[in-house]
Amino acid sequence: MNSVDITNLQEKEWVALKKWSLFLASILLLAACSNEETEPAKTKEKDEPEMAVEQKSMTEEGFITQVDGESILVNNIYFSIPEDVNVQLSDGAKTTEGVIRDIRTGMKVSMDYQGPLAESFPMQGEAETITILTDEDSVKQSEALEAFINGEQLPKLIMMGQPIVRDNEIGFLFSNMEAGKMSEVRIDLDTHEYTISGELNE
Repeated sequence: MNSVDITNLQEKEWVALKKWSLFLASILLLAACSNEETEPAKTKEKDEPEMAVEQKSMTEEGFITQVDGESILVNNIYFSIPEDVNVQLSDGAKTTEGVIRDIRTGMKVSMDYQGPLAESFPMQGEAETITILTDEDSVKQSEALEAFINGEQLPKLIMMGQPIVRDNEIGFLFSNMEAGKMSEVRIDLDTHEYTISGELNE
């Protein structure tokens, strides 16, 4: 065998060795990849920030139209009455301590509570302080409203908005929750005669 043949044979063996080496390297690389423990992709749950509801001291002035166990309806808000509620009477000049049994339908009151109110109809809140207004004007308005509620036998009356006092009359929109009917009433503060949507009642 001459030198040319020997050289060609060596080149062929070298090429074959290189191919074999590359083949082994590929096998080792694949084996290494298959032995690696792959961690499953973790889906990060987004912690949605809770909107902090800011508590505010609020006051609602109006009339009690329903007294039901542990709650009262003032205007269009149901107030639950906790055991530690503060009840007081105020004539505008001085304030005295009161009790729960002082509360009755028709009274004009000022309700202190922490807002915001629960979104419902009627709206809902929890009373902190109930101030029964005993000044002359408030008592006069309360007596007129009580006479109207008793005269019409409306145990489920709800006021729609604030009453308007003008020319010795108190007027307001109201709904009979039992019948679902909305009407307007004007009550004379002296005689307690009232007009419902144009119809005079004595």
